[in-house]
Amino acid sequence: VEYQYGISTQRNIHNLSTKQASILFLEHNKVITIGTRGGKEDILFSDKEIKKRGFQVIKSDRGGQVTIHNKGQLVCYLIFPIKKFNLKPVDLVRKIENLIINFLKKYNISATKIKNKTGVWVIEKNTEKKIAAIGVRISNGISMHGFALNINNNLRDFDLIIPCGLEGSIVTSMSNELSISLNKDDAKQTMIKEIENIFDCEVINE
Repeated sequence: VEYQYGISTQRNIHNLSTKQASILFLEHNKVITIGTRGGKEDILFSDKEIKKRGFQVIKSDRGGQVTIHNKGQLVCYLIFPIKKFNLKPVDLVRKIENLIINFLKKYNISATKIKNKTGVWVIEKNTEKKIAAIGVRISNGISMHGFALNINNNLRDFDLIIPCGLEGSIVTSMSNELSISLNKDDAKQTMIKEIENIFDCEVINE
């Protein structure tokens, strides 16, 4: 879906989520989003070139800096009343990191978190490769946004930006690490099980 459609849907759910948590799984069309700590200086090409390559540039109210969404990513928006889960904002981010790390273990991908670098990383021969970006916002005690996990997406698109403001940062995907194409629907079901484990909840498909 278009990024703005996803955000609009998320906000509508957010307004109703004082008690019940909700999760959205999405795949966005090409878009570069700039978080609250980011700026256009992290976009490496002109507006004309960005548009030529099929991307929009949108300012987002999520945390973090600049990232890319494209086909083949699994984007997960977590709309949680965080007090109900006994979480502070930083706790939510740490749980998301652990969620993704545990999920990747199911695919025999060894991933980790890195101090002072939000997200999830694969380290190979001292090279840090980002496989998932995380950006959240808390409004009225309810979380918005979440994470984007690279599954089968085109990694060359990330050449357009400085991912998350980390110059020289390398981006990877599950299919890149495993050298095979993956089924996103199967990945979603595996992710749901890990969400239930990490957040001690039951996920009901609607």
